[in-house]
Amino acid sequence: MNHLTQTTWLCAGLCYLTSLMAAFLPQRWVFLSRILLLPALGCNLVIVALRYTQAWPMLPMHLGAVALPLCLGLLALCIGNGSEPGERMLWRLVLALLVALVVTSLAFPKDFYLPFLKSKTLLSHGFLWFALFAKASCVISAAWALCVWPLSDRWIDGLRPTVALHKSLRWAALGFGLWTASMFCGELWCYLGWGTPVVWEDPALTLTMAGWFFYACVLHLHLSKTWSQQARAIFVGLGGLVVLCLSCLPDIGPFRGLVMP
Repeated sequence: MNHLTQTTWLCAGLCYLTSLMAAFLPQRWVFLSRILLLPALGCNLVIVALRYTQAWPMLPMHLGAVALPLCLGLLALCIGNGSEPGERMLWRLVLALLVALVVTSLAFPKDFYLPFLKSKTLLSHGFLWFALFAKASCVISAAWALCVWPLSDRWIDGLRPTVALHKSLRWAALGFGLWTASMFCGELWCYLGWGTPVVWEDPALTLTMAGWFFYACVLHLHLSKTWSQQARAIFVGLGGLVVLCLSCLPDIGPFRGLVMP
């Protein structure tokens, strides 16, 4: 990161943190948390625009660490105003994850840059943005599942596990569809750019495929209902966080060696 982007990113992080703190105010002041989220998203958008400007028309593959919080923040605005059971808890969880993502990228600013060739095509941009919104949707799905377990009834404002898992299923279905669209764009991009199908020996692509299979399993578990509600909540909640970590770490240079040889 250069000085401008790092300063803007720090401002975004402070706004995300302030929004998280406002989420713990009494119910009548919770709207402040949503208002404070807007400048955070604005700063985040500026950074994404700067990186796109520097790389255009090539695909800025080092974008994930700063674009994922933007996608997650935009989708978080669809959660609700906190009037329904569990929405306040979910809002706090998502904001806490946003702050954690920003702090991690600030602590390790030397993000990894992979100069993909032949990325001057809409398919490469579709591959990136479908994947980012898919990961953000899956994070919200995992957060709904974590509202069921291991938090106690006192924390979830009377939220019924069946309702929480149903909402988790809807977000998982959205994420799975977006993830599939991303992989489809990647396949076309590879075939039209290099004339060959995707080679799944690459660790980054293998992680992408692993995430897709995980959410295929999540949908299967939700629809078949062969596991108990608590077991499904554990699998979706903790598994979603693991998928998030494995998906994000390759974008953060110092951690790339932990998940990729």
